[in-house]
Amino acid sequence: MSKSTKETLKIENNIERDEKIYEAGFIPGWIGEGGLKPEPIHDYDAKKWKWRDGKKLLNESLKSVNPKIAERRNIRMANNEPKKRSTLNSIHTSYQMVAPNEFARAHRHTVNAGRFILESSGAFTTLDGKKVYMEPNDIILTPNWVWHGLGNDNNDLPASWVDFLDDPLVANLKTIFFETRDEDYDKMETDNNSVFHYTWLEMDKQLEKSNADIKKKYGKRIKLETPSIPTMDIYLERLEPSITSKVIKSTANHIFICAEGIGETKIKQNTYTWERGDVIAVPSWTEFKHNCDDQATLVEITDQPLIEMLGWYRQLD
Repeated sequence: MSKSTKETLKIENNIERDEKIYEAGFIPGWIGEGGLKPEPIHDYDAKKWKWRDGKKLLNESLKSVNPKIAERRNIRMANNEPKKRSTLNSIHTSYQMVAPNEFARAHRHTVNAGRFILESSGAFTTLDGKKVYMEPNDIILTPNWVWHGLGNDNNDLPASWVDFLDDPLVANLKTIFFETRDEDYDKMETDNNSVFHYTWLEMDKQLEKSNADIKKKYGKRIKLETPSIPTMDIYLERLEPSITSKVIKSTANHIFICAEGIGETKIKQNTYTWERGDVIAVPSWTEFKHNCDDQATLVEITDQPLIEMLGWYRQLD
């Protein structure tokens, strides 16, 4: 039986030798290592974004940025790597805020998206022409081609949330479509049972009833049923005090949003502390683990279902 190896053969560039190939519009395939590597190499960094910073910046923009002109008042969580506009290569996150008594027109797109609510007292998302009121820690999905607008009936307080989208994936595949429309929010009926609305009250109950992961990679953990967004899975994980999760490393990207509590995530050799509203990005094939001194809850968004569907999912045990 032949023995496998991770060795990659490589020939150095030689312009004189390969000049005719370049002139004809080709690149010699024997130069360098090409796209084949022994294991995944990422061009995105792990990173943390603080809600404390995001909230301050959005509050400062309440008077200077008008959603009637800018479509939405949001700030993108762009990766550290040069020229990156997205958080990771398949998932993007932003902080968004709507001012008191402010409304933004509806739009729809082929991008799958959702929002984790940080602050809301009277704010709503419209879904295919119906109002869905949001409470803190709720999750609202806005899947592919579903009309969604937003508004805030509160006269004094803004509302804010974390947006998560698969737009880097859809953009790379060149399949983004986008449309807008105006909606009459005053005459719109309320939907209290939207299939795209996951209330914190119900999610918290499910989480409390769940069991801790037997492999100790997670605490109590539940997976939301989200068939409308096939490119992403959403989990809620409750970490117990003074328990460090085992190291996790897989070919899936991960976004973590702190719903409650304080803790830290170690990614490779770097440790990122977090509190409510903070966002942590973990690129694929990057080891990480969580730890907290008191009970904490994280929302996890991952592209694992997409990677599994393509047969590329691997996880180190």
